[in-house]
Amino acid sequence: MKTILIADDEKSIRRTLELHLCEEGYEVLTAVDGPDAVAKAVEKEVDLVLLDLRLPGMDGFEVLRIIKERRPALPVVMITAYDDMSTAIEAIRLGAMDHLGKPVDLDHLDGVIEKIFEMSSLSRDGVLLCESPEPPFEKNIMVGRSRSMKEVYKTIGAVADSRATVLIHGESGTGKELVARALHFNSQFRNRPFIAVACSALAPTLLESELFGHERGAFTGAYRTKPGKFELAEGGTLFLDEISETSLEIQVKLLRVLQEREFERVGGDETLKADVRIIAATNKDLSALVARNDFRKDLYYRLTVVTLDLPPLRDRKEDIPMLVKFFLEKIRHEMGKSVEVVPQESMSRIFDHSWPGNVRELENTLRRAVLLSPGNVLLPEALRIDGSKGGDKLPLMIKPLQELEREHIENILAFTNHEKKRAARILGISRPTLDRRIREYGLNYSQKE
Repeated sequence: MKTILIADDEKSIRRTLELHLCEEGYEVLTAVDGPDAVAKAVEKEVDLVLLDLRLPGMDGFEVLRIIKERRPALPVVMITAYDDMSTAIEAIRLGAMDHLGKPVDLDHLDGVIEKIFEMSSLSRDGVLLCESPEPPFEKNIMVGRSRSMKEVYKTIGAVADSRATVLIHGESGTGKELVARALHFNSQFRNRPFIAVACSALAPTLLESELFGHERGAFTGAYRTKPGKFELAEGGTLFLDEISETSLEIQVKLLRVLQEREFERVGGDETLKADVRIIAATNKDLSALVARNDFRKDLYYRLTVVTLDLPPLRDRKEDIPMLVKFFLEKIRHEMGKSVEVVPQESMSRIFDHSWPGNVRELENTLRRAVLLSPGNVLLPEALRIDGSKGGDKLPLMIKPLQELEREHIENILAFTNHEKKRAARILGISRPTLDRRIREYGLNYSQKE
């Protein structure tokens, strides 16, 4: 029988998890603070730790570090109410197997535990499940708590400290450079340079000089020796955006850098070393370009050591409210213009739009709408989505988002005849989250499961 340690200072959460896991056939131990969690994880025959981030005596990250030092093969799942990018990245980088937000979805937790125990058999063959790198440096925040974005954060945490080449694939506007910056600034190389190059913005000859530098007299106008981006990024990260736009001649030189870690400046014969991590990005299907001989196959394989796919905004619309709030706050800081009310019609327009330009289009749309909206209300006609030219009337009633959410939950409960399980499924939230919303909004309902 597998033994699971639950480390959480909230009695109700400990008890809920304990009862559930016992029903699933596990033996359960509990800890109420950091030192207690360390002692039991290290000294007891524990197979898995469910670890809360905020613990008295010692926080969850410190507990995780100690566990990874003393029992590196012991799997740990971090559970926290602070369900955001920075905690997800730090948890994975410090060696956690997964990162779950509160309230815990018990069905999802069961799947995570089952997967971990399947993987734990590798430890008998001497394969460590996780390692313990240094803590990250928080910079360049990405926004989103959808499952697809959490997978992105976990991948960043898993590969940030390696020098492996990463290819980021995603549609225009999905935030590929933000991911590249997160990989760099959450790594042990965060204090070294991060340099981005837009490969599509320069002609091939100019791009070659930009990347590799040139010697004095190499071409007309080369009045002095100029170091390239590979030299300037020494010890750090070079981000090559839209690498699919590079010429075959440039691709040959990039392949040599990746294989041999060396290059020459344009017009020079001195071989220079390149201690640089390369992160590339593209919005095109490189394998299709390879099939058409428009992209070198050998370079393609070198670039795809780690591939990270960014979801388009239309596939993670549950992140839209958080993105709207984030961008409105960002716009307030940058422009001094504050919008505090988003009417139902405005939010409906935002949700109904397909956002072909993804997160970048959403930010630009909100920026324009804030400028065009008088007062502190985001007018629906100011959004100008799908070619809308305005002229629409204001909704009869402008309501805060919390009131809209309350009414929506109340309507769904009525529609399902107050069957909470069905209502939670329609709302796309967990049962515990629905219970919390019912309590917070003081909704009256006839309880049915």
